[in-house]
Parts: sequence; C-alpha cells; structure tokens
Amino acid sequence: MSFLVNEIYPCLQGEGVNTGVPSLLVRFHICNLRCTWCDTPYTHTFKSDPIDKNNPNGKQKFVRLSLPELVKRIKEFPQKHLILSGGEPTLHNLGLLMRTLGEEYSAEVESNGTRIPHKQIPNFLITDYNLMQWNISPKFSNAGEDLVPEALTHWAELSKNYDSVHFKFVVRKDYLSADMQEIMNIINQQKISAKKVLLMPEGTTIQSQIENIWLHDECLKHGFRYAPRLHVLLFGNLRGV
Repeated sequence: MSFLVNEIYPCLQGEGVNTGVPSLLVRFHICNLRCTWCDTPYTHTFKSDPIDKNNPNGKQKFVRLSLPELVKRIKEFPQKHLILSGGEPTLHNLGLLMRTLGEEYSAEVESNGTRIPHKQIPNFLITDYNLMQWNISPKFSNAGEDLVPEALTHWAELSKNYDSVHFKFVVRKDYLSADMQEIMNIINQQKISAKKVLLMPEGTTIQSQIENIWLHDECLKHGFRYAPRLHVLLFGNLRGV
C-alpha cells in the first residue's frame, strides 16, 4: 500500500462550506481527467511535475509514501483538519488513511466525482464514507469532460443520507447560460437538494473572483450557496498556499 503525494502544506481552506478553516492540505498525485481549465495540471501524470523543467528525464517532485510514512508526515504539522485533494484523491485509499490517523483528525475530500471508492479501492469500507466530508465537483462539458453517470448517481444517493456530501460546480462567466443549463440538468436528473449545491466562479486571477454579481444572482435564484475562491483572492495563482 503506497500513496503518490505531490505536496503537503498548511493553509486556510480556500473553497466550499469550510472556507477559511485552518487546515493541512495533502495533494495526491495523478488524475483521471484532463479538464481544460485545470489549475493543478502538475498533478496529472508521472511526468507532470519535474524538478528541472529542462530535463525531461529528471526527477519528479512527487513522492511515493507508504501508509506509515504518510501518517508520519501529516503528524509533523499541528493542523488536525485535512484537505485531501489532487489530482484525484479517490485513486488512493483515503478510508485506510483516516482509520489509521484516528478520531483526532477530520478531513474533507476534493473529488471530481467520477469514481466509487468502495467498488474500486480494495479495503475501502462503506463505513469509511462517514470519516470524511466529500466535496464533489462534477466535471462536464465546460471542462471538456464527460460525466460518469454511475458514479454521479452514487454520490447523489449518498448525499441524501450523509450530511457531509456537497456538490461544487464551477461556472464560467462568459458561458453562464450554457453552464447553468447543464448544471440544472444534472441537479434535476440526480434529484440533488439545493442546500447541497455550491456555485464557484471559474478563474485563477484575483479579478476573476470579484464583482461576480452574475453568480450571486444565480445562487439567489436557485437557492444555492456562493463559493468564492479565498486562496485566489488572497494570493492569485500561487502554488502551495
């Protein structure tokens, strides 16, 4: 059992229902999608994040850690709330990690919602869903990706029984009408409760995160939460914050 880890650093949670919460971000390496507006493309493949960008055969920044090694790295920091991100974190056994860390730690997972952990990860238990908050951000045509209906239905059904499952949709200002139509189709087809839905403006610049009255109005119209990107507002497109 090993974990591919791109970086670990303390931060304030920058998105979602826990925005502003002091946390430790554990960013896992490798992703199963290639979103057109992805802000962490350095996590995509085994060759995405070289130490020396001029040496295609050089060493990569990510490391392969055993479960005890990852637990040890996490415990070197004082923060007890984890953000398990990526890449796509559900490619790893997050249930085993949280069971090993114990009740002292809480966690939330930033996932694209294309996988069903208990069906695809050995030794991921049904009860492991209770150990974490799940921030599901479905990627659809505005990211150049296709939905995985079976997985999306899994998370939608889970959200009806678990308060800790939320859906975070990225919306583009210049394609507001098309994006909202597709988002509403997903919500209606999957019967996702409005109280579980967050809308977040796409962008990695400070300007992209301000004066977004257009998204404010959509949230009011549909009863959704507005999700600003705090880390972008504070630091712009800076890595490791």
